[in-house]
Amino acid sequence: MGVKLRTGYTTGSCAAAAAKAALCLLLEDTAEEKVELKALNGTFLNIPIESLKRNSKGVRCSVRKFSGDDPDVTNGILICARVSFTDKFEQRDLEKGYLKLEDSLLITGGRGVGKVTRKGLQAEVGKYAVNPGPLQMIEAALKSVLDRVNPEIYSDRKILVKIFVPEGIEKGKKTLNSKLGIIGGISILGTTGIVKPMSEEALKDSLFVELKVIRENWGDDWVVFVFGNYGERFCNSLGINSSRMVIISNFIGFMLESAVKLGFKRILLVGHIGKAVKIAGGIFNTHSKVADARLEIMAANGILTEEPLENIKKILESNTVDEACNYVEKKELFTLIAEKVALKSSEHVKNDLECQSLLFSFRGDILGYSKNFYRLAGEIIGKN
Repeated sequence: MGVKLRTGYTTGSCAAAAAKAALCLLLEDTAEEKVELKALNGTFLNIPIESLKRNSKGVRCSVRKFSGDDPDVTNGILICARVSFTDKFEQRDLEKGYLKLEDSLLITGGRGVGKVTRKGLQAEVGKYAVNPGPLQMIEAALKSVLDRVNPEIYSDRKILVKIFVPEGIEKGKKTLNSKLGIIGGISILGTTGIVKPMSEEALKDSLFVELKVIRENWGDDWVVFVFGNYGERFCNSLGINSSRMVIISNFIGFMLESAVKLGFKRILLVGHIGKAVKIAGGIFNTHSKVADARLEIMAANGILTEEPLENIKKILESNTVDEACNYVEKKELFTLIAEKVALKSSEHVKNDLECQSLLFSFRGDILGYSKNFYRLAGEIIGKN
């Protein structure tokens, strides 16, 4: 127990590193062996370059994905970027799933990067499945190169950056992408740029140690649980320090039980509704391989709040919970779900913990919270 697990870097970080290295060779004739990137959480990454080749069409760079101790289907595959000059750019090019067009840069996807076919995801329908965080990293990496070179080198031309994944089509078949409505490859993902290890037993051991450290070092009887990086950032915006927070991944049941063993009495649970809604249905491992009744739980509670039947049907037919939220007229539905999350969590540990919950969307909007959430949060922030 307590062995430190290796972190890795996301497909988004790999794409940003590949694009930056390729642009360095194209504009500066510099072949980098490693690329430094600033991740979205402020951490600096040094990512090794697997290959870098130049020909008459531009520069191709590849980075080998490293997932650390996370059992990730994309671990070890090549994430590639092709960077070239383009003299022509027509409106019809914008209809091919481009990602970003700004100043001199056109960023797009290619083979092995999936395209979005259904609503409710972070990328728009018809676009390549590159999430906003990775796109921000790619753009920042490219601009860091453009800012230091003579603009006359490219002022009369645009720079075309294409992200592609040679094994992406095959790897995409081993993910939930087709179910979500992403076809033709993998998604380029990452909320921070860093992959935290998720091997189940090792992660549980690591999480228990993290919780124990908080208990022994701070001595308080409360802790904040979040599912992932989105929840951590959301709590920071409320004034809750990350040092009193644990990213619990899918293991809400295990972490509640661990909190009781370690003597905690109060829990704030802050999370995206997509995972939290499972707890409202009594599911205490939120991994999709264990159980997935998100839309059904949401629809059942919609009936209790007298949501119109046509909206219930839309919820059940939604691609994601975020999409389903758009069909909710009775906002008290979110309050009901938050209350059930709090109640079920307390009941799971025979009411040995007071649990209060808050739910938010991917856009960062507060959807609902349990009755005493802000009372408990106020006490915590006062001691934080």
